[in-house]
Amino acid sequence: MKSSKHRLADRVLWALGRASQQSQRLVRQHMAAADVRSQHYHVLASLADDGEAAQATLADRIGFDRSDLVTLLDELEELEYVVRRTDPGDRRRKIVAITEAGEKQLVAMDQLIFAAESELLEPLTATERKTLLQLLDRLTGD
Repeated sequence: MKSSKHRLADRVLWALGRASQQSQRLVRQHMAAADVRSQHYHVLASLADDGEAAQATLADRIGFDRSDLVTLLDELEELEYVVRRTDPGDRRRKIVAITEAGEKQLVAMDQLIFAAESELLEPLTATERKTLLQLLDRLTGD
């Protein structure tokens, strides 16, 4: 009788992939429960962390398709989380900036991510969590 264990179950890449899938699932669950969109988080976090940007620059920065970003920005602007203004140096470009309401929403969304992380890491001790983060930082060069 064959074992149900995956052939790569003892490989780090497989385990990292599964942990990543689990973490993404938990973030989606927490965001959905709060009726917010994770795509909004990426936009708001980039604007808060890296500053205002032209729409095309922002799309490239967060790895979103430019036309998809326009839809997200329309939604975020309607919620008053971002503002778009014409670039005085090039009237065809729009500059996007986060608003005070967007900053507050971002803090609330951070809390959802922290809750998802806490749920994911619940089986680990505080020392194990710290060690895991240090090891992952070494792997990614951070």
